[in-house]
Amino acid sequence: MRTIKLRSADAIVTRNRRLCASSLCTLAIVLSLRAEGGRAQTNKNEPQVRFLAFEDGRGILAKYADSELPGSKIATPDEWDKWIREQDRDVRSRIDRGVEDSISNLILFGTSFTKLPRLATSDEALDTVTGSLKPAALARVRQLAAAMTEVEKRNERVAFANEFLKRKQIAGEQRATYLSGNLTRYILEQRKYQRELDEAGKSGDKSEVLAARGTLYAQRGLSVDTSLLPNFAIEDTLRALLAKGVLKTGSVRRIAVVGPGLDFTDKRDGYDFYPLQTIQPFAVMEGAERLGLGKKEELHVATLDLNAAVNSHVAKLSAAGKGGHRYVVQLPRDVDAQWTNQAVNYWEKFGELVGTPAKPLMVPEQLPSVKLKAVAITADRAARVSPVDLNIVAQTTDFAEGEGFDLVVATNILLYYDHLQQALAMSNIARMMNTGGIFVSNTPLPSAHDERLKYLGGRNVAYAQDGSYGDDVVVYQRQCVASTADR
Repeated sequence: MRTIKLRSADAIVTRNRRLCASSLCTLAIVLSLRAEGGRAQTNKNEPQVRFLAFEDGRGILAKYADSELPGSKIATPDEWDKWIREQDRDVRSRIDRGVEDSISNLILFGTSFTKLPRLATSDEALDTVTGSLKPAALARVRQLAAAMTEVEKRNERVAFANEFLKRKQIAGEQRATYLSGNLTRYILEQRKYQRELDEAGKSGDKSEVLAARGTLYAQRGLSVDTSLLPNFAIEDTLRALLAKGVLKTGSVRRIAVVGPGLDFTDKRDGYDFYPLQTIQPFAVMEGAERLGLGKKEELHVATLDLNAAVNSHVAKLSAAGKGGHRYVVQLPRDVDAQWTNQAVNYWEKFGELVGTPAKPLMVPEQLPSVKLKAVAITADRAARVSPVDLNIVAQTTDFAEGEGFDLVVATNILLYYDHLQQALAMSNIARMMNTGGIFVSNTPLPSAHDERLKYLGGRNVAYAQDGSYGDDVVVYQRQCVASTADR
């Protein structure tokens, strides 16, 4: 055994010299969406998505038998088959709440439907004494409700919100009432999450804060929002792994991105003045190419997501790429946010390999400190991204040896699950990976997990110069040991 430091004394990577040999080959997963429900379906010659079987999860259940977590007492295949399908339904039912959260962020920060000033934080919207929305927040609620009634003002996000409310049979004056109540609920939940983190931080033990953060949103709606900077942390970590010999040049062909996200209106920046877009598939693809981990013509990305809107978006951009069309992304940066020089450099260089510079859109006057660049992702790279409708906790795809994923990325997604669900997701990820493959996440994950995933260490990557904003990245490597269920 040898010990390898990623960056600091508390960020240690341990690597076994004797990894099992594995062949690396490309496996294209091209999926189309069903007309009803937007569920992804494979062609007959492509691997099928299936629910995890009892044997797939038996080893994890044994580790969590005394945890009292939902599902931990399952002892038979029949119990498992019923529970795992209930899990899938329950998790998918949280998508709507995630949409409601995104709509609340649109109210707070959006500029596409109103000229009113943005609210700096969600706390500014709610009176702490009365528990009622402040006048500035109510004014923005009314502006969004009004925009839904005017066809000419319905940009992509407003139209999306309008269709969401129509599906819930909310119309007319009910819109503002519903939006106000939902915004109040969202702000109170955000305060609750912050109190939980503050309470964990009182001990002065960073590990307790990380543990609290790891399952912070286990009951929250599944948000689709995404942003650029977590991809900087992922590439920075991959660079360290390459420098230390954990990763080898030319070792990556098949990449999986769990929960790639859709840039609707996130809770940090809340920009909504450009079309809906997804960034991470291309960011990870570019990182692998920039570091020499894979050749551009051999890199394929499968996005694993259970949100029909995300899957539909990825399917459309992939189909457009196959038709020779580029995919344009807009990349905002708030110069007042005091990013680190490394983060700024990442933003400046993003797209230099996977695309070409494009003309950015106009930045709204409410955002004077925002700089914007645009990148046109090349058609061939867009064509090599394929959506898979898959619940990472409950569903899987079977690969032959050497035909799985060489790199799996899951950022800002696994914190929506409890420890048992996270352990099941990790086991599922392990079974879909090639031996020697790397799994990276920015969520602290449970130590009781599948033995096939060897924990290599963690490192902090700062985005802000004062260190107040950043990510803690954890790294695992797929080992050639049998899972508990296989032994």
